[in-house]
Amino acid sequence: MLARSRKEAETMPRKRTGYDAACYYDGKLLGRCTKADSDAYTLLMNACGGDAARVLREYAYFSPELRAILENAALMQADRNRTGGMFHAPKSSPWGEVQSCETLCPGVFLVSTASHGGTMVANEVAAVLSPAAKKCGFKDKGYICYEEDAQESVVLRELLDKKLWKIPDRIKDKGQFEEKLNQSIRQYHPEYWRARQSGREAAEAARSTAPAKEAAR
Repeated sequence: MLARSRKEAETMPRKRTGYDAACYYDGKLLGRCTKADSDAYTLLMNACGGDAARVLREYAYFSPELRAILENAALMQADRNRTGGMFHAPKSSPWGEVQSCETLCPGVFLVSTASHGGTMVANEVAAVLSPAAKKCGFKDKGYICYEEDAQESVVLRELLDKKLWKIPDRIKDKGQFEEKLNQSIRQYHPEYWRARQSGREAAEAARSTAPAKEAAR
């Protein structure tokens, strides 16, 4: 094949890349996405009375971007319904009185006590966690709790995967931090790790077959 001249290359239409739409809730950006996902978001939210958690419960198949958008909307709605717009940090925990607390995302708290700690997920936002992740924690006074030594890695892994939290800048080697999470999960919660890997493989397979299905139409 002959190489095209620079002038010919400059005048050829370029293939569009990236997202061409976005979704919002209450004037706040939920995430960038394709036009098809934006249309689906509007359609599904209207069908479920504007309840994002209901959309996640009643429908099974979303692109990773649309799922993340719906999960963000569900968090915002649960936050508003519970406290009028602000989750309050817990004062007590299964490990004792809370001495310090960091909000990872609305309704999810990293807490420390005099001797121990962990992560506490308010029941109202637990819908953002996978069923496999919920099984790794335990319930206590309106929260699903994850002890810091052997359970917390599961909820941190979930939040990272769903882009609801990012590793803070104070942690310099983010790759090493993430690998330690994975090692802990493989050691203490192999069932969750297998469920996560199966889900990722299924999502990748769905993405790879989507262009072929679209072309066949």
